[in-house]
Amino acid sequence: MHSIRAQVWTRGLAAAALRNSRAVTRTMAAAKFVRFTSTEAVIPKSMQPRPEELSQGVTKTVLGDLDASTPPANIRPELWTMYVATLRRLVPESTWPPKRRVLHWMLLNAETREELDLTLTLTEQWRMHMLPITQATTHLWSQACARLKYPEPFMRMLLDRWKYRQLPVAQTLAMYMRFLGTMGAESEASEELLDDVFKVFALYEYYDIPHNAQAYGALVEACCDINTEEAWRRALVASEETLAEDTPMITLEALNALERRSVERNESEMAGRYRDLAKRLDLKPASKKEVQFDDDSTISSPGFD
Repeated sequence: MHSIRAQVWTRGLAAAALRNSRAVTRTMAAAKFVRFTSTEAVIPKSMQPRPEELSQGVTKTVLGDLDASTPPANIRPELWTMYVATLRRLVPESTWPPKRRVLHWMLLNAETREELDLTLTLTEQWRMHMLPITQATTHLWSQACARLKYPEPFMRMLLDRWKYRQLPVAQTLAMYMRFLGTMGAESEASEELLDDVFKVFALYEYYDIPHNAQAYGALVEACCDINTEEAWRRALVASEETLAEDTPMITLEALNALERRSVERNESEMAGRYRDLAKRLDLKPASKKEVQFDDDSTISSPGFD
């Protein structure tokens, strides 16, 4: 009898857990629907400015007096409100220092270049006041610029280490090189974007990050995507630099890109060489997993070594 009751009780718990999990799934789906179909960025309750901070209209901030009620063009009121309130908390007399999640929230919710420029100004002040960021902050910056097809802010931050003090890791830099290559294939500014790809590759050393297969692979892939004569020349130079080593640092995707472009250029011998190299090196496809972060916001995603 007891065992039957235990079974009934266990089944009841399982059914309740299933109902709860379905409810959570529906809630998450609804939240995603709202996030991607609404132009309003919802400020989490824990991050909302205190009423007294914005009640006086014009507010004193580290960048002078700003009016939280009058956002500039192409900037939504909720992002402007968060921006003004955060700058207000940077003044010396403030007793409520801003949290890092403010930057993350603005990066995740930016929908226009103007909103991203606003976040860049906030990031500059943030770092000038020696407030902390993490690897996740820098990665979110790269994703925001890629999402809005606006490479300049992230390039500017990477190249000015003193002012912005970013914390890129190998995964972030490789992803950004591939983004620049994809954008260069669609842009009239392909040569400038090609130069930016090589600047990012050079920044590995600047940030004390060793070049690895993902770095060379992303570099070659970006050159093949841009696919101008100069880009193809650089793809060959970059690939031969690592293929000449006893243990080449290259990816399957890069060799496939070289093979594809060689076929398009009627270079059948070169295409066969890259195809044979991929087999001989026994390279595996890159991981499709999204970048994951530990509790301290350091990157922990596998497959990017």
